[in-house]
Amino acid sequence: MIKKADIILAAALIIVGLAMSYILSFGQTAGSELIISCNGEKFASYSLDENREIVIDRNDHINKVTINNGVVSMSFSDCHGQDCIHQGEISKSGETIICLPNKVVLEIEGEDAEYDTLSK
Repeated sequence: MIKKADIILAAALIIVGLAMSYILSFGQTAGSELIISCNGEKFASYSLDENREIVIDRNDHINKVTINNGVVSMSFSDCHGQDCIHQGEISKSGETIICLPNKVVLEIEGEDAEYDTLSK
């Protein structure tokens, strides 16, 4: 049986969670550079200030990356699932788009990069 206190507690937890996600979403800064890695190795880096389309043709796989007005997206991939395309657009430091089947990683870097962990 659900009590009134249980409903109040659940509502309070939902409100706190939404408030924290709202606050944390504004903590990221706009990125300035796109780093592309293929198979774990750095492939290239590009400024987000210049609009362009980048074709990555490695190991019989093709990915196309679009930089438009400081926003990066994976516009084409020949992978099966197309998850990398459905990840949408990225523009803030620390955000990534990953194509696992083709082993391509797009990562935004900036002056004030956010870190999840630090290790020595």
